[in-house]
Amino acid sequence: MMKKTLIIGLLLSLNLVFSLNALAAKAAEVSPKEAITMEKAKQIALSKVKGKILSAKVEKDDGMEKYEIIVQAKDGKYEIEIEKSSGKVLEVEKEGAGHGHGTDDDHHEGEDDRYDD
Repeated sequence: MMKKTLIIGLLLSLNLVFSLNALAAKAAEVSPKEAITMEKAKQIALSKVKGKILSAKVEKDDGMEKYEIIVQAKDGKYEIEIEKSSGKVLEVEKEGAGHGHGTDDDHHEGEDDRYDD
């Protein structure tokens, strides 16, 4: 009888341990991850682009909140987008890069550009 009680007690203890572990794991899955702060987003942005933060704001795009941070680096301004819920860097873009805005590099002297699209 003593062995039977000991075995049942052991089984109940193991069951309790496994149940608590399962509950803890389930709670971790269900509890939503806290959004990162603006300060954390700024730190992340500066880890991607060294410079000085000019502006930082929260935007909502397609139902997703993100931080948009503008950093002045030595070689120009950068826009860094960071997902608010996770801290994931969505985009690092040098402002004005590859667009040719503000320059007349495509126009060659003597060319007639009236018919260019």
